[in-house]
Amino acid sequence: MTVDRHGATVDITVDDDGPGIPEIDRKRVFQPFTRLDEARTAELGTGLGLAIVAEIVSDLEGRVRVDDSPLGGARFVVCLPAP
Repeated sequence: MTVDRHGATVDITVDDDGPGIPEIDRKRVFQPFTRLDEARTAELGTGLGLAIVAEIVSDLEGRVRVDDSPLGGARFVVCLPAP
């Protein structure tokens, strides 16, 4: 995880080395109860984690996105207004 200030925003970046998220699923992954291909993971979840993150970030007048990670998985970037 890294935290960087860029002028009026603070960016929090988290990378993982998992299987990544296909581009077609990247907007959908922030919707409640969204679970991607269950065959790709042995762990089960409710599909609420990223939806909760997106809601909190929105309430703080920020934004969140997911990109490809240089580690081969997913990179999540939360951009919040700087204090």
